[in-house]
Amino acid sequence: MNKLKKIAGKNETYILLIILLLSMVIQGISGMFFASNNILDLIRSIIVNAIYALCALLAFISTGPDVSFPMIGALASYLTFAAGNKFDLPVIILIPIALIIGAMCGSVNGFFVVKYRFRSLIVTLATSTMCYGIIFGAFGGSRSAVPKSLSSLAGWKLFTVTSVRTGLSSVLPGMFLVMVALYLIVYLVLNFTTVGRGIYAIGGDEVAAKRAGYNVNAIRFGIFVANGMIAAIGGLAYALMSNNCTPTEYYGGEMIVIAAIVLGGVRLTGGVGSLTGCILGTLLLSMVTSSLTMVGISVYWQQTFVGVIIIIGAAISSLQAVRAQKIFVQVRKGD
Repeated sequence: MNKLKKIAGKNETYILLIILLLSMVIQGISGMFFASNNILDLIRSIIVNAIYALCALLAFISTGPDVSFPMIGALASYLTFAAGNKFDLPVIILIPIALIIGAMCGSVNGFFVVKYRFRSLIVTLATSTMCYGIIFGAFGGSRSAVPKSLSSLAGWKLFTVTSVRTGLSSVLPGMFLVMVALYLIVYLVLNFTTVGRGIYAIGGDEVAAKRAGYNVNAIRFGIFVANGMIAAIGGLAYALMSNNCTPTEYYGGEMIVIAAIVLGGVRLTGGVGSLTGCILGTLLLSMVTSSLTMVGISVYWQQTFVGVIIIIGAAISSLQAVRAQKIFVQVRKGD
């Protein structure tokens, strides 16, 4: 009974119920939501944002906002494609190049946040702007074709399904397995390592984390480096799924991702957030935007909707933080 109450009280449970309700509504309106090809399209649509959501999750629960991951992904994928096309490098060289570029960008974020205690929002915004400037200022930012050595990854398909009702076919790309692997790695780190416990501890109370023996600076710096590498993977995944690298398509992607993790219950004040909520929030937002498109609402109004979600999420996060503080004070008084 207590377990059921605990499950019912979780934010993820409410999100799941909303997803189920929304899916029924969309099915009632269109009659096509549960078509096999539509389900596959929905899964495909969340792959990149779900990867980026890992960056946002790790940052928000530990160090503060990180808004640089889309443009880090853009820079890493663009330079990787450029190197592959110019020098005909093999895949075993190109993938590490992307990861190194991502790690370097993440190191810049970590250096200024950890060393000089700058606000992470300001630092990552600056990094994002610099990545954008490098792409278009130094390299022109034109569309780049997939290198020959990466063509097999671009064409990597797990399976194809065709709807009996509509005759439409959809493909699940191999990047889905990449997303699953990343979530598994982050899950193991967060739940079964000292570093994972430190990530949550720092976000909850940095002073208490230091007293508990966690190396706060090292963990924070490591988060930004890891985020840079994850962003590079997300950028490559997007480019390979699109069969080209178009840097302008990455710009502004952080807002969608932040809205998704807010829906998933990540507390903007830090210390609270789960991978389950992360993926469910991404799925819910994708369903909402798809349904808004289906009823004819323009993409500009969809962006307005995303902004409203972020504001509401920030308000809820603040209320939760205040409530948690009150409970903590009451417990201390009781002691």
